[in-house]
Amino acid sequence: MRRYAIAVVTLVTLCGPTLAADLRGPFVPSAAPPEPSWTGFYAGINAGGAVANGHLDFSLAGLPAFASVDNNLSGAVGGVQGGYNWQNGPLLLGFETDAQLSGLRGELTAPCPPGFCGPPALAASYKQEVPWFGTVRGRVGYATPGWFAYGTAGFAYGRLDTKASATAGGLTATFDSGDTRTGWTAGVGIEVAFAPNWSAKLEYLHLDLGDRSFNWVLVPLPPITDRTDLTLDVVRAGVNYRF
Repeated sequence: MRRYAIAVVTLVTLCGPTLAADLRGPFVPSAAPPEPSWTGFYAGINAGGAVANGHLDFSLAGLPAFASVDNNLSGAVGGVQGGYNWQNGPLLLGFETDAQLSGLRGELTAPCPPGFCGPPALAASYKQEVPWFGTVRGRVGYATPGWFAYGTAGFAYGRLDTKASATAGGLTATFDSGDTRTGWTAGVGIEVAFAPNWSAKLEYLHLDLGDRSFNWVLVPLPPITDRTDLTLDVVRAGVNYRF
């Protein structure tokens, strides 16, 4: 009997922890940590390059255009951006605004009106610059924890400065104007997370800033109407910090 009692005590001692664990109920694994989300505000900087086209129609005193030419502009761009993303599963919605400084410049030899191309020879130069532009856009895309791709479209604005000069015989006349234009923009991009709260992006945008007409008063010529249609194509890389 004594040996039997010793055996029972030993068995209970060895199996007690296991029995206690079984009494606590079935094993429930801990919940997995939530996946990172793109939801929230962000701000950042960007830099890249752009090309632009100023399509010019020249006419005299309301008559049909006597010449149509394209002024091709190019240069570096850089600026800041900020916005908000909202993620629901793989769907990403958001808005973004940006402001850019621009080195876009282009120059051409302006065509002379009919009847003014002979002696004394008329020489004319034409320069355009886009010193700044910006956009306000919506974004929609497909998101994963590490990256998302998106399409974007919205409102665009920018500044176009124009300078022209003409020389005929011993006379020289100049023209200088600037206007702020508005229009639309659309593009695509991809953004990749590379550190906590940090991401890098690559983006393409097309901007159409519409057309506008100006009258040159280049004495001794009759007034010349210049109608310019301006478009831009921008490729830029950027870095964002998510708050």
